[in-house]
Order: sequence, then C-alpha cells, then structure tokens
Amino acid sequence: MDERPWRIDAGLAGDLAAALWWDPEDGAEALAAQLPALVPAGSTAKLATVARGEVPPGADVDELAVALLRHQHALESATDEPVRMPSYSCWVFTTVMAALLDWAEIGPVQVAAVRRVDDRAPVVDFHAAVVVGDGPSPLVCDPYFGTAVELPADVGPTNVARNQTAAATAYRGVDGAWYVDAQMSRWEHGCTYRSVGPALDRGDVRAFCAISATHSGVPSRGYARLHGPGRVTDLVAHVDGVQATAGSWSQDEDGQVTERSELCATWAEAVDVFAAWTGVRIV
Repeated sequence: MDERPWRIDAGLAGDLAAALWWDPEDGAEALAAQLPALVPAGSTAKLATVARGEVPPGADVDELAVALLRHQHALESATDEPVRMPSYSCWVFTTVMAALLDWAEIGPVQVAAVRRVDDRAPVVDFHAAVVVGDGPSPLVCDPYFGTAVELPADVGPTNVARNQTAAATAYRGVDGAWYVDAQMSRWEHGCTYRSVGPALDRGDVRAFCAISATHSGVPSRGYARLHGPGRVTDLVAHVDGVQATAGSWSQDEDGQVTERSELCATWAEAVDVFAAWTGVRIV
C-alpha cells in the first residue's frame, strides 16, 4: 500500500485550496466546514456515472480535483447565470479533503470507511470519513456533513462538536471500533456510523464506490445540498421519481430558525428553485 495514497500534484492542490478559500493554517476543521459550502453534496455525479455503466467517482482524486477547481473558477467568474455543477458523494468529499491535507502536510491523514448502524439504517449504507493524526485522539472529519470531532482516547468518554449547521459525536466502543454520530441541525434524528475500514487506498475506495452502485439500501434518487453561514439549502427528488422539493433552513445568532420549502411538480422545476436560491444549477 502506498504510504501516502491521496497525494496529488502539489500545484493542483495549492490552486484548489486557494479556490476553496482554505488556508492550511486554519486547520482540518475549517476545510471540513468549507467544502460543503462551495461544493454541492449529494448524488447526481454518482447517478450520472451509474447511468453510463461506470464506477461512481471517488477514487480518481486527481481528476476530481481538476473538476472541482474548474467549478470554483466558474463560481468566481459567474455573473447572472447559475453555475452548472453536479452534487458529489461522501467518497469525493473525503478523498479530495485527504489530498489537500496531504499537500498541506497536516496529518498523517487516512480515508476511513464507516457503516451506518442506527435503528433506521438500511442493511447497506457505507459512508466515508477523514482521520487526521495517528495519536490516541485523532480528528475525525466528515466533510460531507461539514463536521470535525476529536475521537476520545479511551472507551467511555464522548466528544461532541457543533457548528451552526451540524453536529458530530465521537466515541469508542467496547468492540474496538469507533463510532461517529452525524446530525444536521434541521434533522429530527441523526445517523450513527461504525468504523469498518480505518485506512483505505484508492483501490479500496473504488470498490466501495462500485458497491454503492450495485447494492445499497439508500434510494438512488437526485439529491443536492449546499451549506452557508447558519444555513442549509437542499434539493430532494421524491421516491415517486417525479416530484421534488427544494428547501432551505437557516438559524441566526439568537437561535431563531427560519425554514422554507417549495414542492415542485418535477425535478427540473426544483433545480430551478435551487439555482435561484444558491446560484448553482445542479446537473
């Protein structure tokens, strides 16, 4: 196994970090929070590759970094027209984050596989996280949800990290695994994940991405989400395959919550609403 499997061209990594407005001195926590503010989280990139009979993106981090850099440059130069961007899975978020942390010499850094295990979990729902540091209390980052939390060194204690859009809880189990609970602020219930693969290489990630295309309890439907300061905007296709909902949740400094939601007759109409709210047209 390559000692640093997520290393990419240093010039490309530096350009992408700058385009994402991330300074390595701000640390891994800042990058985890910044990524879903500028890169849509979701499923459309995966669904497009599955429709072509290809493995969903994630392992091809060099190509992904180029694509994300192109998207960010488009956002910077955008005028009145929304920028066309796909929404990306957790595997894309984690491998790109790992590549940037490797470039910044923050680490060591690993991409880890976790499995959803809460009472509402489907039979198969693998997820990914970025583990930073090799000491007894590494930082577990989930850039898909925009969180980062320190893993306790021992069984028993629980660490919680919150921001305006999400919370993460980390703890160690008596079974030797570590666990992370992720919960967006607008959710009634969170998701609990158990570690299953602590140090993945590109081949491992490609295998998990292939599994997600052929066997997953998570519905294969359009989804996209962007974060902002105290705000989350999302786009969700209904299970009927026709209707879709665009929604926005925000919380001010006093904790006052404002929500709005538009039920649309088609996915295309919901995409238009999302584009009007965010300046990003999901493709």
